[in-house]
Amino acid sequence: MMHSPTVLLCGANGFIGRHIHARLLQAGWQVKTASRHGEARIDFRRATIAGHWLDALHGVDAVINAVGILRDHPSQPMAAIHDAAPRALFDACAQLGIRRVVQVSALGVAEGDTAYARSKRSADEHLLALNAQGQLDGVVLRPSLVFGMDGDSTRLFLRLARLPVLLLPKAVIRARVQPLAVWELAEVCSRLLKDNHDTGVLELAGPQALGMGAYIACLRQQLGKTTPARVLPLPDAITHAAARIGDALPLSPLFSEALQLLARDNCSETGHLARLLQRPPCAPDDFLAAATE
Repeated sequence: MMHSPTVLLCGANGFIGRHIHARLLQAGWQVKTASRHGEARIDFRRATIAGHWLDALHGVDAVINAVGILRDHPSQPMAAIHDAAPRALFDACAQLGIRRVVQVSALGVAEGDTAYARSKRSADEHLLALNAQGQLDGVVLRPSLVFGMDGDSTRLFLRLARLPVLLLPKAVIRARVQPLAVWELAEVCSRLLKDNHDTGVLELAGPQALGMGAYIACLRQQLGKTTPARVLPLPDAITHAAARIGDALPLSPLFSEALQLLARDNCSETGHLARLLQRPPCAPDDFLAAATE
């Protein structure tokens, strides 16, 4: 009797990870989750050498790392969670001959200078170096802004979309994104496990580039709001003061690192998403309808 292949999924409790988990099960994979409370007991803050991962990788055929945090904190250090622990995981995969590794990163980390970008980029580069040495068939996925009804950013944008007047930082109004649906990102992850021809960095972006104000307006229209919201630029002094206050408030959606991330264009013209899905990706105008099907 043949057994279904097994994937170790890191970050299965997160926004993107939950969707990947569901898609993998639908595709027939056995899924072992790695977290402090998962089937494989792993603490990303401390699993920073390859030996910490060997038990978790027992019987595993492939690995997906979808762990990500937006705030650096002593209790949640980005340097460990985004960089040191994934490096150790990739090294352990190389030692055990587990060649297929998918690293969910983010579009823009190649150029960004935030702690988020630096830590993600460092782990990405380590995986790519193991590829170059012939030890892994790794893929680094770098998606643009990800839409999903259970995602924190989507919930924030939907709240903003309901308002008749929007006060947004000038840099955020100017920034362009190419949002993609989380269920399609999850589908790509599943497809890449079954087909290992793609390696290296794959930028994933939706079919339409939108300014952030236009994206929120798009969501507003889908919510049935018939009048457009008025978008006003927030003065820079107030923006930076609010971000500094947000740095001290763990639940604030606006803090210095988030502001830097939102103020950058997050676009790509590669077309990898459509190629991997083998169909046109879901357009932003259809996000809410598709999410509730």
